Amino acid sequence: MRCAKKCIGILLVAALALPVMMPNDAYAAKKPKLSKKKVELDIGAKVKVKVKNAKGYKLTVKSKKKKVATVSKKGKAAFVVKGKKAGKAKVVCTLKKAGKKVKLKCNVKVLKKTIDVVTGTSVPNITSVPVVWQTAVPTATPEPTVAPFPALDTYSDLPYGYADTNERVTMVSKDEVTYGTGGVAQVYLPADYSADKKYPVLYLFHDTADSETAWEDMAADIIMSNAMAFKRAEEMIVVMPVVTGDNDEEVIASFSNEIMPAVEAKYSVAVGRHNNAVGGYGTGGRIALGIGMKLTDKVAYTGALAPVEGALESVGEANFNIPDEYKETSFVMIQKGSSDDVAGNAPGDYQNALSGNGTECLYLEMDGAHDSELFKAGLYNFVRRLFKEEGGSISNGFVTKVPSSVDNGYATNKGTIEVIEYDTETYDPGRSEKIRKWANVFLPYDYDPNKQYNVLYLMHGGGENADTWIKGDDIYGDYTHNQNMINLLFEQGYCEPCIIVNPTFYRPEGAPEPDDAFDLTILFQYELRNDLIPAVESKYSTYANGDVSIENLKATRMHRGFAGLSMGSNTTYQSAFYGNYDLFAWFAPYSGYFSVEEGEDAEADKFNKVIEEGETNGMPLGFFYCGNGDADFALSGQLEVMERALIKSDVLVPGQNFEFIMIPGGEHNMWQWHIHLYNTLKIFFTKE
Repeated sequence: MRCAKKCIGILLVAALALPVMMPNDAYAAKKPKLSKKKVELDIGAKVKVKVKNAKGYKLTVKSKKKKVATVSKKGKAAFVVKGKKAGKAKVVCTLKKAGKKVKLKCNVKVLKKTIDVVTGTSVPNITSVPVVWQTAVPTATPEPTVAPFPALDTYSDLPYGYADTNERVTMVSKDEVTYGTGGVAQVYLPADYSADKKYPVLYLFHDTADSETAWEDMAADIIMSNAMAFKRAEEMIVVMPVVTGDNDEEVIASFSNEIMPAVEAKYSVAVGRHNNAVGGYGTGGRIALGIGMKLTDKVAYTGALAPVEGALESVGEANFNIPDEYKETSFVMIQKGSSDDVAGNAPGDYQNALSGNGTECLYLEMDGAHDSELFKAGLYNFVRRLFKEEGGSISNGFVTKVPSSVDNGYATNKGTIEVIEYDTETYDPGRSEKIRKWANVFLPYDYDPNKQYNVLYLMHGGGENADTWIKGDDIYGDYTHNQNMINLLFEQGYCEPCIIVNPTFYRPEGAPEPDDAFDLTILFQYELRNDLIPAVESKYSTYANGDVSIENLKATRMHRGFAGLSMGSNTTYQSAFYGNYDLFAWFAPYSGYFSVEEGEDAEADKFNKVIEEGETNGMPLGFFYCGNGDADFALSGQLEVMERALIKSDVLVPGQNFEFIMIPGGEHNMWQWHIHLYNTLKIFFTKE
């Protein structure tokens, strides 16, 4: 597939020269087109559609019926359609380049049931059989309730611990500003606020039924501190005016004529509408919508959290939109609680009015009532989208829930598992002995020895072996469902097929044991570099092309990843990341970081140093995906180090090259690791 992409890239470059070499009708054949004009999918399932010949175009996508199917961009030349409820919808894909505009349409049909594409019958749910292992296996199909990070451009619950005081995070400083005739607004300043730097401003309005301390009572200062420290949000000044009475017009006038001028006079504020955002909940949400619709020359971002009714009457339904001159540079978000009987239908009415008037709106319907938990989640979802260079919308491309079409489906195209044996040694310092080991090699369906494949080295945990992840055992077979999931992911196009190698850090029977079992996770780095990778990539078709010299393995590191669970997580850190960063670009440790000798800060510095030196030496990080569960006993150590590393690093950027995904309710078992493997396969090898 990578080879095919390179060939396509060459053809596209050649196509740019065609106008001077070929007639216009020949060049016209290279117009953008969709890989699929019709899509059928189940409720909750996703389908990726590629846009061919799209190089140089700016892509936007829109669903005409968001209640039936939603759509989100996937990179620069693809989008993902998700089924919401049974019915038909149309997705419009618009491409723009140098005054040229192309519109492509995809017809979507969402089905009521999961259908087996071979038999045409409903597919039963799969449940796995429990097996006794040192690390537990799932007893049911993984089905997490809430994801801590969004599926593409949808909502996220407030991440674990974001409303709690964090000793690693310097809190925002608190201040106040006076305006008008005695008005006072509470102010949060970034922890390292400096008059030498210009900051964007978020204005937050509370409900008229609450007091001026409402946002602080909801831990808004802590949420903002964590969001900024962990790079979920840009550094910003947050201003919380006091809202009294029920006259929105007076509040809007005060905002424009008194509050904004007072803030800009007192603080180091970045000027211009693109540096101003308004948000609020309840009545404050309604006020934010009024400001967003009426003062579009002053505000670019509008966030209405569970807004109550009244804004349509105040603004006028015909005028309830963003003017054409600002549509491309504005962002509107409306939050709806599924059981909110205070805001009622108002959020949906606002969204429908905006849509009817041609204004895009991110509409987030979340579980919850009209209470502080809903508003806190809404605040987080809003601030992480603010002050982005390209309009505020963000797309992350991975989720923490395996699609039902994957977990409840049966793959018709199945890969094969081969066993490879290789000579290695124990690498015990001063007493190394020769040994012979083996590993499982999973080859995707229709493996082609003439095609280049990316390679994922996937390590098991304590007390397990090379069969754990994919092969299973002789009694229950694929009890983890990982093999079936991988086959379906490759078959349904969720990710490119790759080779997966399942080795073991354990030694064969009769070989000398190390002083400590955890030494195996560290000593494995030498076996990995000197013996395992050369054995695998000299036999199978990878980007190394059979040349397993260190120089060539370094040159092809972007096509090599390493992941592991528990003790395999520590192996990922110690043997792949620290020991062989020059040979790997993609890392995914799940549930564990056990080798902290000099404290978390020192370990975080050590971690960052590897990445920084790699960047300097032309070895960028592909992605570092940390997976864990909030009920996992191995959470604290990994979280401590990774949070410190993220705060200190100038290179790690969440959603771009780093993520810490925490499964709600996730314990130290295959239930959560199955989900993390799904995420990993979607993220790895997505950039050169």
